[in-house]
Amino acid sequence: MASETPFYQKVILWSALAVTLVAALLVEDESEELWEEEVVQPARVSGGQRQHSKHEQAGELLPIDQLGKRQFSATAHDIFAVTSWEPEQIVAIDADTHEQDFQAIEQEEIAWQPLLPAAPPLQFEYLGKVISQGRVRVFLAQGDENYAVGVGERIRTEYRVERILNNAVELTYLPLGVRQILTIE
Repeated sequence: MASETPFYQKVILWSALAVTLVAALLVEDESEELWEEEVVQPARVSGGQRQHSKHEQAGELLPIDQLGKRQFSATAHDIFAVTSWEPEQIVAIDADTHEQDFQAIEQEEIAWQPLLPAAPPLQFEYLGKVISQGRVRVFLAQGDENYAVGVGERIRTEYRVERILNNAVELTYLPLGVRQILTIE
């Protein structure tokens, strides 16, 4: 029971298709004509001769003296300089050093000592402690995360619990091997 399309609708659809095809053909022909007009033929060079510019053909010289000399920026003296991501180094100077000694230091080559990396400050908050079967565990919080750890256990991959005392928890910051103490009450 499919309803058939009336004859006049078929005629309208077929005539719309015919008009669309004719329009597409006309547009295609016009675009081909536009492209044909824009084609430029390259000039041929025969026998290895180079083409002369219009200045050379007319016998004119290029005004090189009007160009001026190049000026370089002082900050661009070495564009391939090696840079380091290490922190700046500081020099320790004795508090008893006099003005003459400062001048001597400026004239001599200063031996720089690199800054040693330091562990970040502990961000843990002590929540409590429990002793069960002779084993001590502490409850620590860092932000939204809570940890229940004992001696020798790790907190993520950054810290390890070394000792749990009555008033402190000793942690090791594993990336640097630095021990830190969290005081507890």
